[in-house]
Amino acid sequence: MESQAGPSSSNGATRNPKPAPSSRKRKSTEADSSDKPGKQARARKSVKVEEPAVKSEEAERKPRLTTPDLEFDFDRTQLRDPRPTPGRVRRPRYSRYDMPSGFKERFHVPVPEKPKGRLNASQKNKLSQQATLLDPSDSFHDTSICLRKGRNGSPTYDAAGFQLDWRKVSESSRPRAYNKARIVKGMERSLDRHATERDNMYRLFFVDGQGPTDARPSDVVNYIRDHVSKDLGVPWHQIDSEKLVGWETQGFPKQKAEDWWREPNEVEKARILKMMGGGSQRKDL
Repeated sequence: MESQAGPSSSNGATRNPKPAPSSRKRKSTEADSSDKPGKQARARKSVKVEEPAVKSEEAERKPRLTTPDLEFDFDRTQLRDPRPTPGRVRRPRYSRYDMPSGFKERFHVPVPEKPKGRLNASQKNKLSQQATLLDPSDSFHDTSICLRKGRNGSPTYDAAGFQLDWRKVSESSRPRAYNKARIVKGMERSLDRHATERDNMYRLFFVDGQGPTDARPSDVVNYIRDHVSKDLGVPWHQIDSEKLVGWETQGFPKQKAEDWWREPNEVEKARILKMMGGGSQRKDL
């Protein structure tokens, strides 16, 4: 009870003058109207979904960054094979890692409102998720939008312009317990699988089954997939040695490694990197 001013009467009755102003600082309204300051009070401290009501001067001056602002086109005159990319529905988009210097500074990106006080792990995670949804250049923006739409939501496209598969995105986003031994074994199996796949693709694609001797095998495989993808009209991320069997059966000519291969230029490197990003989460056509 806060202390009250004024003396008591002789018969023991207490007078009721106006209480003196309290010197204690009023607590945040997030904890008001709650008799139990446990879970209910903490629940009121969740991250807000809506954007901050008060915009900064910077937000008033700059346009908000949107998905169309990030779209661009590769210079097809610089590509060894300028044919259209099968399965690509939208134009490719810049992400925070490959956009031109100073590009993002021309736009305003909303920042979610941070709750007052110290945040726990769950609140920090919600804050990070909200920031990802508000920033279309974030690497996880597309997958976050896809998950938010749900299994029956409208199509969502990644930064390379391909449609995402909700089931694959949902599966890859599931938390998994850390197991070092399992991770190491998984990496070993993956390396063996990639080596076998590379050898099979070389055998099916090149005249003598031997690839270029002066090139990284992983680069060669990426451009074999691009070549076969455009021959068959099948998306790049679906090309494997089984698809090359069909490619050979359809009578497409095998290539001589020394005539076919050349080191990729900067535009080709950027395009292949964009194609590789998130390929395992795309929808098969």
